[in-house]
Amino acid sequence: MKINRIFQLLTLFAIVFVVGSCTQETPKEAKFEKVQHYRHLLFTETPWDAVRGTHKLTADEAKSVNNYTLMYDNSKRLVQVTYGRGDSLLPKSRLGAAKVVMTYNDNLETRTYFNTKGEPKTVNGEVFKSVYEMDKNGFRTGLKFYNESGEPTENRNKIAYYTWSETEQGDVKENRYNLADEETVLNEFCPFYELRFTYDENGRVTKMANYEKNELYDCTAENCGDIGVCFFDFKMNEHGGLLEFSVKSTTGQLSNLYWGWARFEQKLDKNGYVVERVMFDQDNEMLAGKKVPIILSNYDDGGLLLEEKYLDANRQLMEAPWDSVAVKQYKYDKYGHITETLLLDKNLNPKDS
Repeated sequence: MKINRIFQLLTLFAIVFVVGSCTQETPKEAKFEKVQHYRHLLFTETPWDAVRGTHKLTADEAKSVNNYTLMYDNSKRLVQVTYGRGDSLLPKSRLGAAKVVMTYNDNLETRTYFNTKGEPKTVNGEVFKSVYEMDKNGFRTGLKFYNESGEPTENRNKIAYYTWSETEQGDVKENRYNLADEETVLNEFCPFYELRFTYDENGRVTKMANYEKNELYDCTAENCGDIGVCFFDFKMNEHGGLLEFSVKSTTGQLSNLYWGWARFEQKLDKNGYVVERVMFDQDNEMLAGKKVPIILSNYDDGGLLLEEKYLDANRQLMEAPWDSVAVKQYKYDKYGHITETLLLDKNLNPKDS
């Protein structure tokens, strides 16, 4: 796999460095930080990916900034992830829970989930516990879901378990199954069965491709538009922030998903927050009609979303079809919890929240 080749190159580099530096004092290895704070988690499209942070913070900064705190054991294994600020846990975590605890037993990693009060909870439907299986090299080969009674269960997308393997090209092959051991789709809006994920030298996903019988496959289900969908392309910045997401057919042509868009571009601020998203259709034109092509977001330095605006292609305020709101504004308490939401129409008149 590409990740293994990266390790080989790093090992070779280390050998050359030592040989060429035998007359120099050996520098001390940097101490591994067992507690790390980040503004964001890296973008991912599959639960196979490891939990990794980006836009690192100091412990002092984490007291006043919404952040993911990653805690590791003496073996450098991730044992806990929390989302919050200071001592306060917050909702809307990318992991579906304010706190996730990882425990290890032989080749198994078990994850359990907790709410903002530190109480056990279910995520993604009735999933109370997620259990990963790994091979002797630490490669994740499977994932199974269990409910609160310890019985196998399906998540909200009717998936009971995943299997993963490595292809000859170094990609990660993913298949999903329901409780009847029948292969099932990713979700109703992405009716793909076998997927393969490609990663760059930093372990960041660059492509998600739809396969059937070892061949690239155009999904032509209703949710995949009239052209058909084969793969997603992802472009990241140097921090792993998502800049562009494109949906394409086997020929590389842009293809609309269920929601009528085939591509979006994002602008991120210095702290990695998405401040602008622009949506395009399969003709590479901005969404039109009642569809919202541009969303602007404004954050404070602590990561709190202060305002969202919906704009048309002329960058004029428009009301979103799903709630007839053009502007949303938020207020928070000192712990980062929302205390007030103000909804405005395109003429900036208040609407009922």
